[in-house]
Amino acid sequence: MIPASKMIKMRALDTTDLNHMAEQLRDGLCPMVAMVHEKNSFTLLVNRFCWNHEDKHEGKPLHYRSHVGLLFRHVQSVQRKGFEQHSHDRILNLLHIDVKKTSKDTWVHLVFSKGYEIRLKVEKLEVYLSDLHDPWPTRSKPTHLHEHIAEMVA
Repeated sequence: MIPASKMIKMRALDTTDLNHMAEQLRDGLCPMVAMVHEKNSFTLLVNRFCWNHEDKHEGKPLHYRSHVGLLFRHVQSVQRKGFEQHSHDRILNLLHIDVKKTSKDTWVHLVFSKGYEIRLKVEKLEVYLSDLHDPWPTRSKPTHLHEHIAEMVA
């Protein structure tokens, strides 16, 4: 069981806060069916890898995943890149969240693998994230290309 101190509940009101949030969500799995844009909000369910906790079981690493809710407030519009809104059976792999400001607009970019992206035009930055229940154990840990460079050149 993951200790309550390792469960997360965060609020982002600026880009620094959002960067901390993005670190916790890296490699999160996001089912399209669990993304909702209504009125001035955009919500999604993320199956996050718990980067902040690891155990050992029978001498082998034991990792955790958890469902978290992610809520963006003050959303004026939503744009998608690389997929259609009706692709409900698709699961996206979240890589990063970034904020881009122009002279008149603020955009939050949810960047996924395969070049997919969701862009949220927001009036102002206000984001909430919270673990929804106890995490469950997994032996799988996401890997990245830069972690395999030594193997590739050997």
